[in-house]
Amino acid sequence: MYFGSVRFFKNLILLVVIISILIPTYTSFHYKSEYEELKRQQELVPLVTSKAQDYDYFNEYVIEPQTPAYQEKYPNFYAPQPLDGSVAADKTIYLTFDDGPSYRTYEVMEILAAEDIKATFFVIGADDVFSRQVMRDIVANGHTIAMHTYSHKYQEIYSSVDAYLDDMYKIFTLIKETTGVTPTHFRFPGGTKNAYNYQIYQELISEMMRRGFIPYDWNVSSGDASSTLLSAGAIHANVMDGISKTNRRVVLMHDSSPRTTTVAALPGIIQTLKEQGYSFDRLTPQTKPVLFAYSEK
Repeated sequence: MYFGSVRFFKNLILLVVIISILIPTYTSFHYKSEYEELKRQQELVPLVTSKAQDYDYFNEYVIEPQTPAYQEKYPNFYAPQPLDGSVAADKTIYLTFDDGPSYRTYEVMEILAAEDIKATFFVIGADDVFSRQVMRDIVANGHTIAMHTYSHKYQEIYSSVDAYLDDMYKIFTLIKETTGVTPTHFRFPGGTKNAYNYQIYQELISEMMRRGFIPYDWNVSSGDASSTLLSAGAIHANVMDGISKTNRRVVLMHDSSPRTTTVAALPGIIQTLKEQGYSFDRLTPQTKPVLFAYSEK
């Protein structure tokens, strides 16, 4: 008989031994698996939290950036028409005069009238009876009147975007109230990128253009802003040399009170350029800008 035999008891003992080994082994693997799963879930918690924090940061600072406060300043400080700047006329000279108004402005306009030429005057903040009349006469004679800041004080106007807007709004208001014309064009003292504004020039250009104003540098310089008064001959030579080196010609000259030799040089400059087949025009919202800060295409 198998049951109750020695063989039966041997097999029974073997079975008990096998079961006593299998049960702890299974239990160990089961709880180890649960432990590892729990540990993995706990490790995911800071990762998920970190991802959520990263998303919040991205959403706050990248997707929805804060609008600069200066964009809220002067809600009526906008150009009267949208930007165009698409016309780049060949064989056309744009004479531009900075730092007026002054008595020189009248002398310049007299020469321009005799030659039937229109030009552009970037004026600064001279708020007296005479200067206001000069501004009105610039407009009455068909020239473009444009902004060149009110104070023309580099260190002050370029100390911040807010400071620049404060100053420009003053010249904008002066021109508008004096002439009835809302100016569209402006010129940075020293040009769009210079030693005083290089840290904020991109913000300045962006904000002014956002408001619809067109910045204009120059690609031909008369050199008449020199600390020493250049002769009429030297000014003439500088203009002719600059004209020969570029396709579009925006000429920088000055009509502030000391620039007597600029006035003296102007008739000869105009005559020479006319003989070379050039025509003249004033800057309009359609004229393509010349900008130091950007390559010309």
